[in-house]
Amino acid sequence: MMATLVTRAKTQRRGLIVAAVAASAALLGLGSALLLRGPNHGLPYHDAFAASSLQGWIPFGGSWHAADGGVRNDSEERGAKLITGSAHWSSYAVEADLQLIGGGDAGLIARASDIEQGVDAYSGYYAGLRTIDNKLVLGRADHGWVEFQPQPFPGGIVPGRWYHLRLAVQGCTITARASGIDTPGSTEIRAEDPHCLTSGKIGLRSVTAGGFWRHVQVTALEPRENTPAPAQHMAVYPTSQGTIPSPSSVPSTLLSEFTPAHPAISVKSLRLLSITRTNHVTVHGVVISTTPDLYIQDRGGGARVQLERPTLLRLGDEVEVEGDAHPEGLSAAITGAVARRIGGVSPLPPSSVTADQAATGAYASMYLEVQGHLDRIEWNGERGATLLMHDGMQTFRALSVSPEAAALFRHLDQYSVIRVRGICVLGAEYTNNAVPFVLLVSSPQDVSVVDGPPWWSTEHLILMAVAMLALGFVAQLLLSRAEEWRLHAVINERERLANELHDTLAQSFAGIGFQLRAIRNRMAQKEKTLDVPSLLEDLKIATELVRHSHDEARRSITTLRPEAIEASGLVSALEMAARRIVARGQVKIDVEVRGEARELPLHVLDSLFRIGQEAISNAIQHGHPTRIHIEVEYGPRSITLIVKDNGIGFVPREDSGGFGLSGMRRRAELIHGTLEVQSGAAGGTRIRVEVPNPERQSWFVRLAYSKRNNQE
Repeated sequence: MMATLVTRAKTQRRGLIVAAVAASAALLGLGSALLLRGPNHGLPYHDAFAASSLQGWIPFGGSWHAADGGVRNDSEERGAKLITGSAHWSSYAVEADLQLIGGGDAGLIARASDIEQGVDAYSGYYAGLRTIDNKLVLGRADHGWVEFQPQPFPGGIVPGRWYHLRLAVQGCTITARASGIDTPGSTEIRAEDPHCLTSGKIGLRSVTAGGFWRHVQVTALEPRENTPAPAQHMAVYPTSQGTIPSPSSVPSTLLSEFTPAHPAISVKSLRLLSITRTNHVTVHGVVISTTPDLYIQDRGGGARVQLERPTLLRLGDEVEVEGDAHPEGLSAAITGAVARRIGGVSPLPPSSVTADQAATGAYASMYLEVQGHLDRIEWNGERGATLLMHDGMQTFRALSVSPEAAALFRHLDQYSVIRVRGICVLGAEYTNNAVPFVLLVSSPQDVSVVDGPPWWSTEHLILMAVAMLALGFVAQLLLSRAEEWRLHAVINERERLANELHDTLAQSFAGIGFQLRAIRNRMAQKEKTLDVPSLLEDLKIATELVRHSHDEARRSITTLRPEAIEASGLVSALEMAARRIVARGQVKIDVEVRGEARELPLHVLDSLFRIGQEAISNAIQHGHPTRIHIEVEYGPRSITLIVKDNGIGFVPREDSGGFGLSGMRRRAELIHGTLEVQSGAAGGTRIRVEVPNPERQSWFVRLAYSKRNNQE
């Protein structure tokens, strides 16, 4: 049966190879650039984490940070992963030096894809060292777990020792090899996967254990047909990785390494350490931080631990610590300590308190969660970054103790509301006697933004005040200029009325006076006989002048009432004005409107009316017509007014006295229009005014427009 399976696997493998060769031949036409790039573009790859940075790596769970030329995961989360590389990498070998922290297993991932947070939430191959049975394990995860036969490691897997692990994927041959660095010994697993995964990224992974990886490197392997290998039974072993080891699974060599050497006083609560004198004590607690110092915590309080020798511990480890306890203000420190792991639990959740509560010192050396407003960020060189925060009237700080946390601080917005989790410390070396406490933040996951910065910040208020002052200044300037423009308009209107009265009523009154003086002089000549016909003629002329003056006065009064023009419209106003002027004459008035009539601005309407009225008055007074035609055309881009008559005509002159043509031309220019006069000795006069179509404008534009007109 096994031989049959191997034969089938070889046949399927040869079929896959033939298909791959055919596909490669078809892809030759895509260009030499793609061929030069290849599936393993970017290899070889090496990361020694010399800059203490995880740039390019993506975490999926766990508590990852770069330190001491490597990368470390202090979490015992089941299936924590750290991923990098290209999804197109195909045949390659990934290897690294590995040190386990606590019981469980940790190792390397190859050809990873479809990655999510969870125990087996990815597709790829995994090789690791497992303390529960002291074996090298190799398997395939596809959002489930299928494991090849594990191999025992000579001398067992001991946390704290260094091992070199290599995972090679070449075609459908998967090879895992582990060898000791601190101690001799090696083992290897070589397996065939007939339906193998073809490409994917690399990664680091741990299951219910912490780990420390260094010298991570990837080298390309030449694709080749797999050589026959001993058949491996793929079995569910176990169905899902992540079995939590019991304390009994920890090797006896590790337990004996941490056996206490001196009797000590057993202290039931860490809080009691801060109120006792220096003693040699034994305490129990859970590890809440391993960087920059080791901190442990129980239900009563926390303490900083200075170990006598390096000890591999992870977050959530339950430990027994023996050492010399020293009160440090409201907290305590244990120096010359020896730690022994007695169990493993999930990492303690933070205690959520206010800044005022944390400032009392009751939560010194404990894992806290505090919310506050971010005032500013200070950069401290090698120490990372510090967040200066406040909650109500209470100020405090948060200090990054890892490059990853400092990198996150760069993306925080000033005045945001953020929630920070970290170890509460009260020492002057952290607080500088400026704030009551400081939170030591080691992971980017310990900082979360609750709310963005408010709009009503100090800078925004200052900018708004400056803008309001500027707007007030501009408004005051506009009002003063508007008043100045209004006064100019009043003065110009008065000058226009003076000229018009001088050219009409004043001249008419002068003529009346002249005729009356002539009559008086004739009647005063007693030696001569009165010439009654001459007197009657003079009286007739004087009467005509009085009537003409009355008509001029009525016309001037009408022009001073633009609301009447606006109410009746331009055409109707011109028609009524013409009929009033020829009320006692035999002149026929014709009116024609082209286009759709629309509302006009008052200054345009008044100017057109005055021009048309003057044209009608001049035609009746000087042309003696029998017919006057008034035409208004509303075009898409302009408005045209035409007044023509069949009178005797005249020769137009630019320097004609009085208001006349020069006055009409000036009014047309004030509304950006053009005036055309056509007349001659043959008879008839045609006056045409064309004005651009005025759009409805804001009060500011109208003021500027009026100012420009007044200046003209």
